[in-house]
Amino acid sequence: MKTIWSCCALLLWASAILLLSGCQPKEVQALLEPSQALASVLADETTRLIGVNKRVALITHDKSWGEPSTAEEALRAALKKQGITIDAVKAANLGNPMLSGEVGLKAADFLDALDKSSGAGAVISLVGAPLLKDGDIGRVPSGHPPVLVVATASLGDKMGVRTDPVQLARLLDARIIQLAVIDGAEPAAAGAAKSDPQRELFGQHYRILRRAD
Repeated sequence: MKTIWSCCALLLWASAILLLSGCQPKEVQALLEPSQALASVLADETTRLIGVNKRVALITHDKSWGEPSTAEEALRAALKKQGITIDAVKAANLGNPMLSGEVGLKAADFLDALDKSSGAGAVISLVGAPLLKDGDIGRVPSGHPPVLVVATASLGDKMGVRTDPVQLARLLDARIIQLAVIDGAEPAAAGAAKSDPQRELFGQHYRILRRAD
């Protein structure tokens, strides 16, 4: 199943790159707008979760996946606008999607990011949910900051890391993550408030998963 997810994500990303390479500047901007809306909404959700602690830790890809994505750059700008500082960054080796094997945020990298962000108000993963085995669950510290996960196929001009929704639900139920952004329109997207165009655009492309309390 994970191999299928990786192949699908790679195909979607490759298609997006081909589209971008053949577009005019205005068309490129239109293709990147959903990821910019994602960054704006994610910054808003982060603000709600962290309270007065205006520091976050960011988990992103390392240099083997290229330069920072446009979604990451937009998120950094949106967080700064909200008065939030990124004071720790974990650049994770996600593996090679062109080869067999797991692709995604390894348990060791996730646990290391939590260890280094104990004083932060939240942790944001732009590279999907951690690949935790049953034995890894007990190693996650109970008092860790809220974790927000972006598990989408695309991060603007870069490939994202999708996560099986069943795995996301398991992590939400275990309170290891508090929020996940996935691909797919929100059910109420058609009725989104016109006064918030970023939320409206976000709702046309993404959904937010939360724990059902």
